Amino acid sequence: MEIDRAQGSAELDLLSADALNEIMRRVQDIDNSHRAVAEKMGQLYMCADANRATWLTRSLDKPMRNASKNEQMFAAILDDLHMQANQRK
Repeated sequence: MEIDRAQGSAELDLLSADALNEIMRRVQDIDNSHRAVAEKMGQLYMCADANRATWLTRSLDKPMRNASKNEQMFAAILDDLHMQANQRK
């Protein structure tokens, strides 16, 4: 699913400053959570690898890729929100 950035920017233009700040706060919170989960998964992966639990490391490959993609997606959304907020200043 491709996100239409022009449409998103137009919709963000309609938000009040308070609404934009609240959305940014919530996205930042989710982004922080994704980072924490990704870090914990990495630690689990390294522990499993160090202990030669190959079945576990293989099982973690896809969830780790998904976590990375989700983290990147929320970081991009947050960047867009920050750009929008900075344009208003």
